[in-house]
Amino acid sequence: MLQILLIPFVCYFALLVEFTLFNLFGRWGDPHLLLLVVIFFNLYSGIRFSLWAALWAGILKDCFSTMPFGTSIFAYVACAYVSLAVRKYCYERGSDMSRLWMVLCVVTTHTVIMGLLHKMIFEEVRWLDVWRSIWFPEIVVTSLVSLLIFDRLRTAAKWLKF
Repeated sequence: MLQILLIPFVCYFALLVEFTLFNLFGRWGDPHLLLLVVIFFNLYSGIRFSLWAALWAGILKDCFSTMPFGTSIFAYVACAYVSLAVRKYCYERGSDMSRLWMVLCVVTTHTVIMGLLHKMIFEEVRWLDVWRSIWFPEIVVTSLVSLLIFDRLRTAAKWLKF
């Protein structure tokens, strides 16, 4: 029960840190912390808690987004299911390379889903620009930060005993 109550606060804190880092360092200093929270709860607690984290992450992102409400919720829930599939078929417990592979798959899925939703709602998307200016910086920075974030979240989860 404690975990269900703390997930919205963890997502809110991740959003605040993500927003602060983006304002301080720009695109190359902005790891996708909300996706890392969704991945962590999938690895640590299972798909139900990951979906709860994805729902809260999507709601918080949609509150500050220019896209219609619900697009980020859809993208984060889809990423939760992608992380479940990667965990089921490709993940090896305790392996840092498996975690990085999961981060690569989930960030790529999120980029493609948001690009397709943007194309469906607004206008044509220049995919080369998306890969070069959005996906590449996001995957590099998120991968670099992911192992540290997973360790910190695991330590906090053990400390809070959930």
